[in-house]
Amino acid sequence: MIYKDIIAPVISLAEDEAALVAAGELASLFGTRATALIVAVHLASSYADEPHTLSEVLEDIAAGSRSAAARERQRLVDWLQKRPHDFEVRDVQVEGAVYQGHAEAHVRVADLVVMARAEAHQRARQALIERVLFRAGRPLLLTPAAPVRERRWERFVIGWNAKAEAMRAVSAALPLLQRAQEVIVATVDAKPNEAGHGEAPGHELAHHLAKHDVQVSVRNLDSMGREVEDALLAEVAAIGADALVLGAYGHSRAQEFLFGGVTRALLAEAPVPLLLSH
Repeated sequence: MIYKDIIAPVISLAEDEAALVAAGELASLFGTRATALIVAVHLASSYADEPHTLSEVLEDIAAGSRSAAARERQRLVDWLQKRPHDFEVRDVQVEGAVYQGHAEAHVRVADLVVMARAEAHQRARQALIERVLFRAGRPLLLTPAAPVRERRWERFVIGWNAKAEAMRAVSAALPLLQRAQEVIVATVDAKPNEAGHGEAPGHELAHHLAKHDVQVSVRNLDSMGREVEDALLAEVAAIGADALVLGAYGHSRAQEFLFGGVTRALLAEAPVPLLLSH
C-alpha cells in the first residue's frame, strides 16, 4: 500500500515551505507525484491578512500579472522548480476554494493532503483545514510552519482512544507505518472496556497492525495530572517521532465546525506534523 497522489494546498512560500518540503519528501519516499495547489488570496479578498484601502485594491487589480497574489504565486513556482522532486502546479482562488468547494474537488481524489499550520492567512487556512477533514473526507498531514526541516519519516506515535476517528487516522497512515522503524500505540489513562479499549488498552490495535507488517509497541501512559495532549507530546519527544497520528474530533454547530479540546490544543501547539482524519 502506498500513497499515489499527494496534494499540498499552499498560500505563501514563507508559511508553506514546510508543507511543500514534507509533500516532496513523501512523494519521493513512495515514488509518486506531488501537487502544489496554489490558493490565491488577493488584496480585495476578505481573507487577506490586512485590510486595504480602495486605492490599494484598485492599484493591485490594475497590476495584473504583477499583483500581490501573482507575485506570491511566482515565488512558489520558482521555489518548486528548484526542488529535486517534480511538482504539478494547480491554481484556485481562495473564495472559490472556501465557498464553492473548488479546493475540495482537488483534494477529494488525493490519498493524502499536506498543509502547514501558520499564523498568516489564518482564516483561510482554518477554513481549508475544516473542509479537507470534514467535507472532503481526506486525511490531512498538518505540519508546523517553522522550523522548515527534513524528516526521515521513520518514527510515529499513534494517539489511540479506540474511537472510529482514530482508526480512520491509523488506516490513512498505514503506508507510512509499514515503512517505519518504530511505531508506538499510546493510550492516556485508558481503562479496560469491552465496548472500547478491550481487556488490554492498545493491544488489539497493535495486533491488528502487526498483521499488516507494522513494527509496533504499546505505551499505556498515566497522565499524572497532565492534559492528554501534553502526555502524547511527551511520548513524541521521547522517541523523536516524525509525526503524531490521531483522530480529529469535532462537531458541527450552526454550519461551523468546532474542534474538540485535544484536537484544538494539538493544532495550536504540536511541534511535529499531525496526521489527522475525522
